[in-house]
Amino acid sequence: MKRTYAIIVSWVMLVACVSTGTDVKPEQLSNFMLGFSTLDDVTTQLGPPSSQAALRNGSTVLIYSFATSRPHPESFIPFIGPLFSGGAIRSSTVLFEFDENGVLRSQRKTTSSGVSGWSVAPSGALP
Repeated sequence: MKRTYAIIVSWVMLVACVSTGTDVKPEQLSNFMLGFSTLDDVTTQLGPPSSQAALRNGSTVLIYSFATSRPHPESFIPFIGPLFSGGAIRSSTVLFEFDENGVLRSQRKTTSSGVSGWSVAPSGALP
């Protein structure tokens, strides 16, 4: 019985998504107002950025990057799984630019998603 549970737990862990970075949600972005929000406001709500740069003109740029990947279920089929290796991939990058006083000047979000490898699952079944 314990072996069955161990196999199930192992399988669930393998199927689970792999993610890295900070996923900034649209509702979080709406909390920040251009000309009013500060660098401290952003870092307090979102945590430390993935990257930060100080520009020559005194402004500061914060970048929050996020990526997630979910393998195709077919990848776990014995013997033929490697033929289907790959999965659904989603990433986003949010860029905040602050003036020399640390006040938010602009914010931009870019997202991308795609699929790698082969899958026999219908396209709507993937995240």
